[in-house]
Amino acid sequence: MANEITQNITLSVTKNGVTSSLVSNKRVTMTGDDFTNQTQLIGTTAELVDLGDITGAPGNLVIKNLDTTNYIELGGDSGLTVFKLKINAGEASLVTLSSATLYAKANTADVRICILAVEV
Repeated sequence: MANEITQNITLSVTKNGVTSSLVSNKRVTMTGDDFTNQTQLIGTTAELVDLGDITGAPGNLVIKNLDTTNYIELGGDSGLTVFKLKINAGEASLVTLSSATLYAKANTADVRICILAVEV
């Protein structure tokens, strides 16, 4: 089967009477067999994000920060120095990973996240 994965991303802004938006819609064929959709409690020390049975490149990964106050940081190593992303409280992000190794760290207090990772 082809095109099992659908990505729809929209970012819009309106300020001082001016509006702009960027839309991306894409369909992707899933070559792997595994995906995971779960929550995880992230502490204030960097820890591995649990990607379930995905051991190869997860490809598409959406992480939503379910906290109402604190942000999380993501990185490719436990020191968050390989790359660093920030997801604010209540926000989500779509990322494409080349490795099944992803670390997360909460700011100030533990944060629960929701993860949808798809092996491609």
